[in-house]
Amino acid sequence: MGFADAPFETHNMKVLGHNMHYVDEGTGPVLLFLHGNPTSSYLWRNIIKELRSEYRCIAPDLIGFGHSDKPPLDYRFLTHYSFIEAFVEQLGLEHVTLVVHDWGGPLGFLLAQQQPERVDGIAFMETFPFTLKWSQFPRLGKPVFRGFRHPRLGRVMVMWQNLFINLVLPMGVKRHLPRSVMASYRAPFRDIADRYPILVWPNELPLDDQSGETREVIEDMEQRLPSMPQRLLLLWFRPGALIRKHQVQWLREHIPHLETRYCGEGLHYVQEDEPDAIAAAVREWLRRGGSASRAQTKSSPATQTTPTGAGDDTAFYWRRLRHGDETLVALWSNQGLAGLAFVDAGEEPEAVAASLLPDVRPVAATGDNTDWLDPSTPLHWTGTAFQQRVWQALQEIPPGETRTYKQIAERVDSQPRAVGQAVGANRIALRVPCHRVVPSSGGTGAYRWGKARKQRLLEQEGRN
Repeated sequence: MGFADAPFETHNMKVLGHNMHYVDEGTGPVLLFLHGNPTSSYLWRNIIKELRSEYRCIAPDLIGFGHSDKPPLDYRFLTHYSFIEAFVEQLGLEHVTLVVHDWGGPLGFLLAQQQPERVDGIAFMETFPFTLKWSQFPRLGKPVFRGFRHPRLGRVMVMWQNLFINLVLPMGVKRHLPRSVMASYRAPFRDIADRYPILVWPNELPLDDQSGETREVIEDMEQRLPSMPQRLLLLWFRPGALIRKHQVQWLREHIPHLETRYCGEGLHYVQEDEPDAIAAAVREWLRRGGSASRAQTKSSPATQTTPTGAGDDTAFYWRRLRHGDETLVALWSNQGLAGLAFVDAGEEPEAVAASLLPDVRPVAATGDNTDWLDPSTPLHWTGTAFQQRVWQALQEIPPGETRTYKQIAERVDSQPRAVGQAVGANRIALRVPCHRVVPSSGGTGAYRWGKARKQRLLEQEGRN
């Protein structure tokens, strides 16, 4: 077995409508490995080989990376987070220990802060659950990353010349990377268009000249570090790149219960330089502290992919309804109303019903006179835990009133953009009144069933 080998079985799962590839090796307490830019689960191969005899090691390829799909998304931080959150939800993972690197660090820390009941501990290395300053950025990396962040030059450097993989990756490793290893890292990005996700990450870095949503999320993450209940282990290297000697000291001062472990010589992609030391440090920490103490065995694909309520044994039915001048389609199961959608002129009700739950074949039914708009009628939500928290908050908005995305985000302890994604995923019109959410900047904002319809609904409720 060579250093470049990744002798793992392939697993794939539909997450938010797109395929995510992941490694799932071993049995026992769960370790969830999250990578960053421009890598994939392949980064963790030699560490997983060492730990899979004692632990269940799960390592997804972020959407747009590795063997996961590369759909036309914006690939910003919260978009990646929504996929990781849904991935964890669909596998039903609990009492997980995260092992994170690069952008996998902020993704993992946000998951731990938003869903502390799922995460027992985090082992992190060469990552940044904190804001960054250009003055602290690696000297050789400054001109390169400034180029990556330039609107035109960055596209040439990252997408046309593939410099993140061809230059930054080998520069971030002390040893010489064999041709076979470099070929494995290049393989997912053979086409120029496939490299767009790599380009987005440098522009998301929470540097001191950056403002906006991602920096706000990581600023909030940084402020929460001292109060995190999970066990935290920092693995650091000399000289390091993102976590150098002064960052190690800063983290020790800001996280009272932080444990640290020096793992040898390394720059940024330390898994290529010190895999044995990393595996040994994680194993010793887990054995000593008992994090990830609840074993989870692999379940069948059916139970892995259907925690949202749309299981193979759930029958969904649809029928056409009238609501004033509007035609709607209702989709339901024996658990309650699962979908309610407006039908526009020229649309087939059956096609609209199928669009609500594309993985379930609706069955037309007659003779059911249930009033689906009655507030006492139960709802059968099909979504992630975070989406359901948002939808519950929408139900608390009284008719005739509106709330901004920011206000809902504060209510569910999240960010406006993440709330916007959950609102857009709502399948139950009217009963889950997503039309009552508006942007802080004014106007009615977007609506799954059309802005004009949203305006009419708000006007009607305002008159009643």
